[in-house]
Amino acid sequence: DQLMQDQHLLVNPGVSSSVAPGALDRIEIAAWNHTQMVGGTVCLLESLDPIEAASLKMSTCFEGPFTLPDLAASSCSQWGGATHFDLLRLYRATQKLIKMKIIDAVDAPASALRPSMATQEGLYGSTQHFQMTNVLVRTVGAAMVLEAQRKSVKRNALIDRVLKQDLPDRMMTLAAKKSVQHIPWYYERALRRML
Repeated sequence: DQLMQDQHLLVNPGVSSSVAPGALDRIEIAAWNHTQMVGGTVCLLESLDPIEAASLKMSTCFEGPFTLPDLAASSCSQWGGATHFDLLRLYRATQKLIKMKIIDAVDAPASALRPSMATQEGLYGSTQHFQMTNVLVRTVGAAMVLEAQRKSVKRNALIDRVLKQDLPDRMMTLAAKKSVQHIPWYYERALRRML
């Protein structure tokens, strides 16, 4: 009835029914807490462990595929003092979400493969990509995340991706500069006087 009142669903009794174009984008599914469909999804999301719930909520911020480092950029960033154990806990939570069929493991998108990465795998193998394909879980989970948090997750993931692309080259340049022996000017003057 609510769908017909809002003109998202058009029904001709005994003849046909149709969904209005773009109706799924305009319907606020998360506001239907009184239905079993949304209520059951909310119960499922609330029953998750805290790290799994955080992973799920962060994954709703990405419309396309995302990686574990994208999630880790907000919750356990290596620049914030996180350890490998924190990353392992996040990986375990992500694997549990896959097992529960909340998110899916997908192939890497073609845009994520740089020419140098297409021919060789990373130091520890290829990066796994995940995607949330369940529209209901995405909508209900996204309703639990504030807009400022959503922007923060996306920003942190973007910064982390850029750092991982550009930082290794810069660190190699810095190491090359540091490997050149530097003699301060005041030692040079003293050395010249001695000779």
